Amino acid sequence: MARKRKTDEQATSLPNPFLSVGATTPVPPVALLIDGENAIVPDLIAHILVEAGKMGGVTIRQVYGNWAAPSMQTWKKHLTHYALEPMGNRSGHNATDIALVIGAMDLLYRGIKHFCLVAGDSDYVPLVSRLRQSGCTVLVIGTIAISNALKEASSIFLSTDQLIPQVSTRPSTSQVVTSPQTPELSTLLTKAYRVATQKSETEWVLFSQLGLTLRELSSTFETTYGKQNLSTLIKQCDGHFETRKRKIGNGQAEEVRLRKSSPKNT
Repeated sequence: MARKRKTDEQATSLPNPFLSVGATTPVPPVALLIDGENAIVPDLIAHILVEAGKMGGVTIRQVYGNWAAPSMQTWKKHLTHYALEPMGNRSGHNATDIALVIGAMDLLYRGIKHFCLVAGDSDYVPLVSRLRQSGCTVLVIGTIAISNALKEASSIFLSTDQLIPQVSTRPSTSQVVTSPQTPELSTLLTKAYRVATQKSETEWVLFSQLGLTLRELSSTFETTYGKQNLSTLIKQCDGHFETRKRKIGNGQAEEVRLRKSSPKNT
């Protein structure tokens, strides 16, 4: 009897929360259980560990499957690097599912209360429900094709797509160009035109001259509007200006002036 009590004490003492280095608050142990035959995610292990680690210390890292099967070979190169423990190794219908369920219940008996299950099969719904009934937090990670019942049974669900950091298609800060309101742009262009023509509203002005005046009036012009072609900016103020091309020597020059019906911007 004494021997049996000692064994029971050892079994229940294993999962006690451990202290991280330099910390005084216990960190709960987390069990990562992966169905390697149905979860084709070996390249996502690093991201999975990050998510599982949000619950505590991922001290148990098990991958279940028939290790003689071709589908399990891609997992082997990750075992040592990520300290993953190969489990199961039996062939047969539902052998992996049964092995994982038994492993999870053993961990529950030992006192583990935080689980990360990487799977997608609805056969795991009873397991997840049982764990949650025992007060466990169960994070389920799977593909978008995961069983809806398993997703709903979990405490938290994450799709594998959510694990991959999204690459922003937005330009960098140095490339961002604020899209100005047309009234603000037209006011600035009109002011520059009047300065260039000395307040005349009928005279044609070269684009190059208007551009120089704009930069003199606003030192932040290029920062605000970018290095866009001046004709593009003028087109944004439709109805305020008219343009033309005038022959100068062997070439042409673009000119601009206010339309007669243009609003009197100041």
